[in-house]
Amino acid sequence: MDWRLIVPTILLLVIGYIMIFSTTSFKGLSEYDDAYFFIKRQSIFLMLGIVLFFIGAYIPIKRYKKWALPGYLVSVGLLLITLIPGVGIKIGGAQRWLNVFGFQFQPVEVMKFWWAISVSLVLAKKTPKLNSFSTGMLPVFMIMLIPILCLMLQPDLGNAILTLTVGFSLLLLSQLPAVVFLLASVMGGGIVTYSVLTHPYQMDRIRSFLNPWLDPLGANYHIIQSFTAIGSGGIFGFGIGESRLKYFYLPLHYSDFIFSILCEEGGLFLAVVVVCGFGAIFIRGIQIALQKKQYSFEQFVALSLTFYLIFQAIINICVVSGLFPITGIPLTFISYGGTSLLSSLYCLGVIHRIGTTK
Repeated sequence: MDWRLIVPTILLLVIGYIMIFSTTSFKGLSEYDDAYFFIKRQSIFLMLGIVLFFIGAYIPIKRYKKWALPGYLVSVGLLLITLIPGVGIKIGGAQRWLNVFGFQFQPVEVMKFWWAISVSLVLAKKTPKLNSFSTGMLPVFMIMLIPILCLMLQPDLGNAILTLTVGFSLLLLSQLPAVVFLLASVMGGGIVTYSVLTHPYQMDRIRSFLNPWLDPLGANYHIIQSFTAIGSGGIFGFGIGESRLKYFYLPLHYSDFIFSILCEEGGLFLAVVVVCGFGAIFIRGIQIALQKKQYSFEQFVALSLTFYLIFQAIINICVVSGLFPITGIPLTFISYGGTSLLSSLYCLGVIHRIGTTK
């Protein structure tokens, strides 16, 4: 067992479990007449996630080479299914969910894994040919961009930006010529700009980001309440379970904005512990990647999955801190939600497998 990877993960999972119990009892009691409604569901997700971690840590990495194309096509297909009226579930202006046996399921979490596998496989094969457009760059760009364009149709700008960031990071670490990387950056920026200009609610979020005090009871209510929670926690916070903002003041306080309540109850101290936990996972993931042959499939998989896990956490923390416009990105290992937790633990298991395989 790679304890340098597992110990910080366990720490984050425990903190997340405690925070979900702390933040959801009142909501569960008021909406479902059961104070333990959310923590029961999260317990099921956590147990399934642990099983998936061990499955990911067991399956040989080479097998994913055979499964890459089917997995990629299925994940893209699931993204497209969410766009079918009456099939995809629309929440908050975005159609990103499917209903599976009574549980809301986000196909984007499946897409992230198979996108990472497929892009890693293509980069491992095409890195020596990246100077050629038709045989090198074009296949890489196509594999990267198709799922991102599907996300833009939902629209899911947050996960599209997350995937673009992971993709740019992989390209930066490969042998991509600087001019082509610059061109890819311009293309990515153009995609994001087009989405913002064609979706008014995304433009509203940009305005809220630039001036969070402009509409304190409307568009900027979320972020102002988040500021209040983070700022009021001080150094050591009010104590676990003592949050004021969780009583329907801060929306999504148990999912996208759980870091705000974490700061309110645990203060700067607990926030630093969480950031250090993610830092430890990031360092270990990079170390595992560097142990593998340069530009190999295993190295790209370890890098891409590590980037996904950590960049998602960075974006979430930046959003609730007002450093990034609001997006629907959960905090890795900590936010309430089954799909993200299951996907994250499986990805961690795959990273673990790469690190323990010679």
